[in-house]
Amino acid sequence: MFKPTPKALALAVTAALSSQVVIADDSADIAVEGTAQDLEVIVVSGTRTEKALKDIAGSISVIGQEDIEKQVVSDMNQLFKYDPSIRVTGGLGEAQNIIVRGMGSDRVLMIKDGMRMNEGYGANGLNDIVGRGFIDTDTLKQVEVAKGAASSLYGSDALGGIVVFTTKDASDYLAEGESFAGKVKVGYNDNSKQKNISTTLAAMTGDFEHLLNLSYRTGEEEQNYHESESPFDIDSKSLLYKAKYNINDTDYVTFTADIYEQENKGGSANGLLAYFRSLAAYGYLVDTENSTTEKNNDSFKLSYHSETATALYDTLNVNLYSNKTKQVDSEYALMNINAPMFGVVEMRDMFKDSTFEQETVGFLSNASLKLNDMHTIGYGLDIEKSEAKRYEFKLYSVEGTAKPGYPEETDKFPTTDTFRAGFFINDEITLMDGKLTVTPGARFDTYEMDPSGALNANGEAFRKFDENHTSLNIGALYRFSPMISGFAQYGQGFKVPAYDLAYIEHYNQASSDYIYEVVPSDDLLPEESDTFEIGLRGHVGDFAFSSAVFYNKYDNFLETALIGNEFVKDGFGNDVLKQTFQYKNIDAVTIKGWEFGMTYYVNNQWSVFANAAYQHGKDDQTDDYISTISPLSGVAGIAFSGENLSSEVIVNWAKRMDKVNEGSSEVAGYASVDWLINYDVTEDLVVNVSVNNVFDREYVPYSNAASHAQADSLAHLTAPGRTIAASINYSF
Repeated sequence: MFKPTPKALALAVTAALSSQVVIADDSADIAVEGTAQDLEVIVVSGTRTEKALKDIAGSISVIGQEDIEKQVVSDMNQLFKYDPSIRVTGGLGEAQNIIVRGMGSDRVLMIKDGMRMNEGYGANGLNDIVGRGFIDTDTLKQVEVAKGAASSLYGSDALGGIVVFTTKDASDYLAEGESFAGKVKVGYNDNSKQKNISTTLAAMTGDFEHLLNLSYRTGEEEQNYHESESPFDIDSKSLLYKAKYNINDTDYVTFTADIYEQENKGGSANGLLAYFRSLAAYGYLVDTENSTTEKNNDSFKLSYHSETATALYDTLNVNLYSNKTKQVDSEYALMNINAPMFGVVEMRDMFKDSTFEQETVGFLSNASLKLNDMHTIGYGLDIEKSEAKRYEFKLYSVEGTAKPGYPEETDKFPTTDTFRAGFFINDEITLMDGKLTVTPGARFDTYEMDPSGALNANGEAFRKFDENHTSLNIGALYRFSPMISGFAQYGQGFKVPAYDLAYIEHYNQASSDYIYEVVPSDDLLPEESDTFEIGLRGHVGDFAFSSAVFYNKYDNFLETALIGNEFVKDGFGNDVLKQTFQYKNIDAVTIKGWEFGMTYYVNNQWSVFANAAYQHGKDDQTDDYISTISPLSGVAGIAFSGENLSSEVIVNWAKRMDKVNEGSSEVAGYASVDWLINYDVTEDLVVNVSVNNVFDREYVPYSNAASHAQADSLAHLTAPGRTIAASINYSF
């Protein structure tokens, strides 16, 4: 990859910024304006209705379209990279998940345009095989992360927080009086060698609005600092179409189609060959190997929005949707086997296809009604049904003839139908002439998980889960002045055990001397959470700030437990260690911490900013640390905003991570520098450049190395060295 020298970068920064500097004296006005713009951002995650961020009694992180463009974000793992309270795991093309305040995987609910996104799948609930968020970032208008339990609004799975993706609308491109507009965007990232092009068209014809976004990306797996990866190729395509019919000035109907495809091709078949690689000394040699992963997500939604006031509502939203996800992991190997001592001399073709499918259909509704100057109620009904399956096909053949026992077809868990229904209600109570807002809320959920009468390996029926749950929440927001407000919130969350954890049956001989097996559980309880948070935000003079302290308690937390440990004979008569695991509810997990962010407006062009987050999490029963927490970390930087040029120099830092369990690797602290440059060549032509790790520092993000053994080498887990990403946007 191209690595310009730090000296050249420094000279470029100096030249670019000094040519635009004009000092002004109205920094206080700029501080007020900047903070007001941030706090007036409209979010939906806090109440399920549109509300300004400043009026939410809780912590919500937001990244909008402008920042997505300026940071040259081209993949979900780059979202929130400057927010230390949120981490996105997994690189480009890999299984990805969002971790909020140390809690992630399917314990954080992900929603796109109101639709429940796919659940993930993988070992120990980490979703390291099938990730989440099959979405192209060029379609995004805004992403919100509401931190803490939110089951009183969203039901099951909102145990640790929610992530809400909102895609673009035609109105984001059409100015007043315009009937046609659009944008063409091209980009490149030298770390992944990703090239991308996208086109967005927006049109208005009579009472109809249309938006079409087409995106194509081609590149490869992201590299580490040493560029030691053998990268797989990654191609993705995305289509977003929205049609909106304006019934009148207050009511409209919208149809959305969102289609995403990604194909990854690599030169290794580790899942298929893990066992055989240990037999090379016996004459089992690999001649050829490759793999392909195909990811598909098709989402369709029909929605109705009304602001025509009635006796039942002032605002009403009704949605019908379908969301289908499919991932197929295919591996092939040709083995040259010369093992006469075992009576095997052959050229063996080996095939393995592993498929995950999930389809969800749903009815979602919410409404709000202002009863009087004191009470505004919100309420809604959600009904959703999902079907999930994970199956595997394996074939060994010689000269086109299948070997005995093949093809082999297995289900990792039975086809599972899940039904969810919930009703929620909350009351926004305004007191003390508007200074105090208190919002209590509650939701009742019923949840069924049916394995369709399937039997386990012992011939016994899998358990059918049938649960009811009531979740409560209360938040309070107090306005000390027009510029400063404080908030406090208590919320409850729950999650019924996922089908893959409850029903999984998995047997694997990972090497010539080790076998592991995961057996199903029939006594799992729903996970539950209680979250507490207090915070303060606002601005004083030229200084803007936000802060929060949180305490989250998770009960009946699910983890794998070792239930069997024995030696068995393999096919060659050798002793092999076999370990048997099962998912169990452990007593409790506690995660607590604090977050702080500030901006100081030097004048109307220059500002400095910083934020930091601290997390501490342990298993209350064993006193072990939770591997998903982050070390004390944050960012600090300086920003310049001129008429045509804006730029930010950002320092990312993290303290040494020593909150690890015995035998696990500690990870050194670090500081790296990024440089963002945004230049408006004309009103319609914009260039964005992001230089990451300017000084080419070698470091390991803790999220890459979490739970690795102390003796493991971390060289392959390093972050990339100096990289450059750029995009050019032309609007018309």
